[in-house]
Amino acid sequence: MNKEELSEILQCPVKNSLITIGSRPAMGKRTFALNLIELFCKEGHKCLYVTDYNKQIITEMLLRIVANPNRQENLEIQTKKFTQAVKELSSWNLLIKSTEFCRIKNIKQITQKYKPDYLFINMHINSRNRLSSEKLREISEQNNLIIFKLANTCREPRNTTNYYPKIIDLRDKNLVKYSDVVLLLYREDYYNCDISDDRRNIIEIIPAKPNNNSIKLKFNRKTGKIGT
Repeated sequence: MNKEELSEILQCPVKNSLITIGSRPAMGKRTFALNLIELFCKEGHKCLYVTDYNKQIITEMLLRIVANPNRQENLEIQTKKFTQAVKELSSWNLLIKSTEFCRIKNIKQITQKYKPDYLFINMHINSRNRLSSEKLREISEQNNLIIFKLANTCREPRNTTNYYPKIIDLRDKNLVKYSDVVLLLYREDYYNCDISDDRRNIIEIIPAKPNNNSIKLKFNRKTGKIGT
């Protein structure tokens, strides 16, 4: 993903923003977030990624995105790309915080300690992990940063013949209320095998708040690379 594609998607949000990235499972929320991290870190920004997933898994996903190997390349070239990717990641101002337990006070503490420009939160919300959307918005304002919150929509659509996501499908209604921007993700080839080749390997980013035209970008399912 490049800067121009990002500007088209986000319409250049200012600081103090809460941005929701929502989709059904397997649409690519984490992958999309990691592509954003790659872009921000390459520009010299400080990023913090808080997740209940294993840190090694997230790091390996990020390495594949940065290396972006082509399976037609020989092993030597692919190895060189991964070596360069490891070197590049080590130079980034990025902290991946893996934790099974996370509440607003934990987010406040780590944000005040690390002082990121961008904060990404990818947590399963349950009785142990209740992150108030209103409080997240307050954190973004108090710390002059942009927060990206990954969120699930309902697993099954209201109309089983139409899997295209809508903002009402998001489970956390307060997140919609307090978010400045809501982006929904959709991959047609995940649900429909009988589509033409030019519609395959595409991820569609739908700005649902504010409502705007969707953007379709190339999606490499092998590496996770999005965009040009």
